[in-house]
Amino acid sequence: MPDALRVLEICGEGRTDIGKVVSPTKSRTEPQPPSEGVVPVLLHKLCGEPATMRVVRRAVPHLQGKGLWQKVKFAKQTALYNRSAGAVFVMDSEGNHRDRLAELSRGRDAAYSEFPMAVGAGHPCVEAWLLVDSLAIARALGLSNSVVVPSNPESLPAPQANRDHNPKTVLARCAERSAISSSEATLIALAITDLASLRNRCPVGFEPFAQEIEERIAPLFR
Repeated sequence: MPDALRVLEICGEGRTDIGKVVSPTKSRTEPQPPSEGVVPVLLHKLCGEPATMRVVRRAVPHLQGKGLWQKVKFAKQTALYNRSAGAVFVMDSEGNHRDRLAELSRGRDAAYSEFPMAVGAGHPCVEAWLLVDSLAIARALGLSNSVVVPSNPESLPAPQANRDHNPKTVLARCAERSAISSSEATLIALAITDLASLRNRCPVGFEPFAQEIEERIAPLFR
């Protein structure tokens, strides 16, 4: 792999969020372009779409008896030991953004302060980020009708709080689907062009994540 490429290890909860994952402890895996999963796609856009970015996707590590912050620390340590350029760890807030982000930040700051790592919490879940751009939904899914999206997607209940009315189900209804597949979510993320609007309309979850990326990860590609 050419020296100019920069590999980021992205840790998250599922294929929609980060794409197809590898084992959290497997170090030997071929880095891939950031073209699958909502988080890698938006991360790539926030960094200015550098051609040198590659990602390794990992599930949230299962550490018996350990808290979330310790899992974030472990993910950071794994990326460092693998000689990756940086790490990104994203989870859904499930409606409690302050506490979730505090845990993520604690793990980020627990060790290896010189190693670049950004954390984020989709509020109440990452699908809220896809509900901002009605044109992106229509373009990505080939819809002929106009798409009506909620004015404040982050105000929707978390999926665990309301199984029938949450960002996942609202997105599916907007897109005239019974459910949105992970590949369709990727297509919507790829079609998003107005990151400023996304930051303005998702100030709780996406805006802090975007700031983290700009401050901690984007400088790797300058």
